[in-house]
Amino acid sequence: MNLHLNKLEDEAGRTAALRHIDALTYSSEASFKHITGLLQLILGMEMVSINFITEDKQILKARQGLDLAETPREIAFCNITIRKYEPLIIEDTRHDARFQGNPFVTGAPFLRSYIGAPLTTADGYNLGTICAFDPRPRTFTEREVAMIRKCAELVMNQLELRSQANHDFLTEVANRRSFVSGLEKEMARLRRGKGIATVAFLDIDFFKRVNDTFGHPTGDRVLREFADVVVAQSRQNDLVARLGGEEFAVLLPDTDLDAALIWAERTRKKVAETLFDGKNALKLTVSVGLAPVDGTKATSDEIVHMADTALYEAKRQGRDRVTVL
Repeated sequence: MNLHLNKLEDEAGRTAALRHIDALTYSSEASFKHITGLLQLILGMEMVSINFITEDKQILKARQGLDLAETPREIAFCNITIRKYEPLIIEDTRHDARFQGNPFVTGAPFLRSYIGAPLTTADGYNLGTICAFDPRPRTFTEREVAMIRKCAELVMNQLELRSQANHDFLTEVANRRSFVSGLEKEMARLRRGKGIATVAFLDIDFFKRVNDTFGHPTGDRVLREFADVVVAQSRQNDLVARLGGEEFAVLLPDTDLDAALIWAERTRKKVAETLFDGKNALKLTVSVGLAPVDGTKATSDEIVHMADTALYEAKRQGRDRVTVL
């Protein structure tokens, strides 16, 4: 693990890894709850949870024994745990200067003991923890420490498997299923309150010529590099996906059509300026179709159809352009 020590200081990389693995939108917590329930039985502690640390919050998942969905990051015990690769053990919070004044120690639930293990990715980023709390002080055996380590590994295995299912293996951006799921969640959010978003469909113009002329290995490299360009032009909370072949999509939350048009034109120009596939120095263009997302549309299929229609119109007009529906 020594090779990963610098990752403990890379907060931007850590939060990017958290977004990539998509832990916060884990739709079914059944497998998580099996793990926290088992750990609760093993340790005999009152409260157990799986926590993810964002830029400013602690998000609690699969909670056992407590009704708390999130806390500010700065008061989270687990914010200390993610600073190392070893479990954090606190046998009595009243004898630990770091936590004596913590509001969860001085007030409900009056925590006295804690054990937490970091949730570490394969490349060394600590996304959060699995941890147990109790209002009584206690000691922990080596076996109990080993068990919480093993539970942390089980959580990460679940996250990695789900992430693989939701990402395109070639480009490492989201796949179609993940994109549709993200779009539906954004539509649900917009129905609950005011706001707007935009969907962009992007299609590499005449991509078949690349495969026919240079071969599919070159085509694969071009797709990866194209995805990198789109990601670089997008914000951290934008959802970039490969729908299939040379067609990509981007969900732009909190973005009206005017702002999306600026983003799309910037991306189109960047693609045109980029030389793809190293020594081959291939020049590409991209067609883009935009469609608005708000709380009035009934289904994600409507949005997808609108964006696809706008993309078709961009191609019909001659390609290498942005069309708004």
